Amino acid sequence: MADPTFLIVRSKVPALRFDQFCRANAGCGGRLAAACPIHEVAALEPGSQPQHTWIAKFPSMIAARDAWSSRIDASMLAQPEPPLVLAARAVPEEGYPPELDFIPTHRNVDPAPSPSPTLLLIEGSASDAQRMERYRDIILPMMKERRSYYTVFELGGNVEVLSGTWGEAIFAVSRWPKREAALDFWLCREYQETAIPLRLDIGRFSVLALAEAIDGA
Repeated sequence: MADPTFLIVRSKVPALRFDQFCRANAGCGGRLAAACPIHEVAALEPGSQPQHTWIAKFPSMIAARDAWSSRIDASMLAQPEPPLVLAARAVPEEGYPPELDFIPTHRNVDPAPSPSPTLLLIEGSASDAQRMERYRDIILPMMKERRSYYTVFELGGNVEVLSGTWGEAIFAVSRWPKREAALDFWLCREYQETAIPLRLDIGRFSVLALAEAIDGA
């Protein structure tokens, strides 16, 4: 069974070192999804901390682990602190089963032409499952309306930490046909006045926007 997995690398090194990392690992065996220096990563959620971000998609969790341990040269990311490296399973190629079809995926969203697709990197933790369900009941239809879908949707903390420290429960990546669509969602009245208040006092969240690589998945 296919087990597509994203490898997410985030670092605080000087920009030149990140550029060297990207150049050195262009042919690492994964399909590049993003390679954004810190100045091209935008914080949408207050308190989010942009970092250099590199994302690649591998055919399996095993392949992602192997790439990080043996094929990817990360020596230029060693200082001032080790990079944060996560391995997160992608939304299955066949999509989710019927009972989860309300989650926007590439199987149930008609993809829009995407000359400049944008990714939202979402992570955090919440203490009230019922309120988060109400929150998702609002935002998931809004995403489908804007032809956005998840490429990663992990709500149980089943994310492997290959380097650094990470202790969140929620990790998701959503894909938008263009940056304007993501900002229209984020700044619209329904999201700002109805959805966000449901989660303000029940957890912590980080939301970062970055461009998808031209040849990304």
